[in-house]
Amino acid sequence: MNLINKNNMSEKLKDKIIGETVDTIIDSIEDKLVDYMFDYGKYEETNDEFFNDKEEMFGQVIKELNNRINNNK
Repeated sequence: MNLINKNNMSEKLKDKIIGETVDTIIDSIEDKLVDYMFDYGKYEETNDEFFNDKEEMFGQVIKELNNRINNNK
């Protein structure tokens, strides 16, 4: 029974590490996207247009990442 509990804890720890890593990567991608939008775009403030464009571009960034990951397998 102890072995099962240790394996479960190990699995929970792995899940926590993976989840936090993914959250950090997503946050970093979003931060960079916002930086680039202000650097290269026509945005001066975060209004509805900005947020709509950000959501659209974020989806495109994720699709591109997925394509690149899948093409490198």
